[in-house]
Amino acid sequence: MHPLLLANHLIMLAGGIDGNKRPLDGSEIWGVTLVGLGVVIVALAILVILILLFGKIFDQINKNQKEKEAAAAAKKKPKQAPVKKVAAPVQEKPAQKPSTAPTVQTVSAPVSDEDEVIAVISAVVAVMSEQDGKNYRIKSVAKSQRSNGFSGRSAWAMDGRRQNVNPF
Repeated sequence: MHPLLLANHLIMLAGGIDGNKRPLDGSEIWGVTLVGLGVVIVALAILVILILLFGKIFDQINKNQKEKEAAAAAKKKPKQAPVKKVAAPVQEKPAQKPSTAPTVQTVSAPVSDEDEVIAVISAVVAVMSEQDGKNYRIKSVAKSQRSNGFSGRSAWAMDGRRQNVNPF
């Protein structure tokens, strides 16, 4: 269909809707509905194409920027001659007798991030071991049980529970 003819039909349709106070017949209703859906679909398709285009443009810009940073870092990095590796003679260490040093059975600490807590405890035990000249070993790390019967609850949690449980 020719664009001018389509525009003429749309103008006539709009005039029929607004200018004449007569009810719309079935063909006009379908025409308005289909034209409206067509406009929405075309607008959405244009938006999708623009968003994809902008995404590709920004990806290319980021890629170029990373390449420039890598080239700049390569220029700054001094070039070194290749290092020749020579195997060092292996020296045997005298066998050590098993230590009878005291061992730490259980270390009590609040466990929030277990790996970090275990790493910190291990570091403290290693420093103590160096200072005392003895070999300490951690057998286990466990959360301590509180003696007040509310195991694992802080003072704030216990106070909140006390306020909710006590009568008015």
